[in-house]
Amino acid sequence: MTATLKRLSLLIMLFLFAACAPTVTEPGVNILPEETLLPQDVPGFEPTATLSSLERYYVPPYYSPFYGQVVEDSKSENGLLIYSTLGYENWEPVIRAFQEHYPWVNVISLELEPGEVFERYSEENESGLRTADIIVSSDIAAWQDFTQQGQVLPYRSQEDSYLPSWVKTGAGIYAMSSDPLLIIYNKQLVENPPVSMQDVGILSSAFTTRYASNIATYDIAMSQSGFAVNWFWVKNQGEAGWNILKAIGQADPVLGTSERQMVEDIGAGDRFLAYFVSAIAVLPRLQEYPDLGWSYIQDGQPIVLQSMAITQANSSPNSAKLMSDFLLSQEGQLTLAQGGLTPYRADIARVSPLHIEKVSEIVGQDKLIFLAFDPQLDNLASTAEFIQRWDAALRKPTSLEQETQSP
Repeated sequence: MTATLKRLSLLIMLFLFAACAPTVTEPGVNILPEETLLPQDVPGFEPTATLSSLERYYVPPYYSPFYGQVVEDSKSENGLLIYSTLGYENWEPVIRAFQEHYPWVNVISLELEPGEVFERYSEENESGLRTADIIVSSDIAAWQDFTQQGQVLPYRSQEDSYLPSWVKTGAGIYAMSSDPLLIIYNKQLVENPPVSMQDVGILSSAFTTRYASNIATYDIAMSQSGFAVNWFWVKNQGEAGWNILKAIGQADPVLGTSERQMVEDIGAGDRFLAYFVSAIAVLPRLQEYPDLGWSYIQDGQPIVLQSMAITQANSSPNSAKLMSDFLLSQEGQLTLAQGGLTPYRADIARVSPLHIEKVSEIVGQDKLIFLAFDPQLDNLASTAEFIQRWDAALRKPTSLEQETQSP
């Protein structure tokens, strides 16, 4: 059996594994087995000097024949450093599968707050320190600034022609996943789980006393992610959206910046429900919190693009190219789903436990709201006016009121 056929068999087995995985409704996301054989561990595998780098490391055969040099040159680099807002549970299956191809690449992924990802890179770059080779972030406004500063390496992925145009948000910037934001709730505390923002508004206004201070969401003045989703959701919904936010405001929602905290509070029963929480933070923790329920937002489903790019100040350009291409490949997209992210490649739609097409089938294509580049986000007057109106709708306490309420 040739090396190409061996790789094809490996991909088929991977697809069969994903196809057998249960659809993620409540139980959670399957994780690849802890022990996965490397090619050299497979009985009968006998590498020969005639194998190219593409065949030897199971690189897709449609990659450029010169890509083998990228593989070889990565061996002399000092690991790969990634800055992102994603956690260990999101990256673990990805890195494990990636290192089965390239075991010499030591991958370090630092989980940072949304505002830290670009700030840390800029500070280290200005100081001449080792900094991120790859940045992953859903912060649209920050990507716009980062691009204007010339800090993105305009690398064209080997997978480029297999990707939809809407995931290419700039030269060298690709969305690696298309993640829905969810409504989450505690199954023991919410008798009629909401499946829409209108439902959340009805619960807030009809049962104000019960839901008072028991609904959690982002404080958009403190969270770029929270600002972006509210901005695009209201832009899509118009005045009807503002009316829903006003209804939610009657229950005095708890405003924060950490979606991880929201998940923990809802899962533990300290709060009843939360909305606009990323599936990335929810799906990998369903087994940890059996009372944690979730729903897509059926009257307007925000979709966050987790965009990535190789930085201009990278120290390991070849390793970064290997990782970028892997994340956009069929196999890479499937491993992203193992970590709770939602892939989008059309050629894995029926074998991935999570996929943007499945979201579309549930809520309707016309209900998808993609968070994309928007020139108005750079308009300080428009954003300040939006925050002011949002604060009023959600009845956010003023600084003086917050001080008065503090113990």
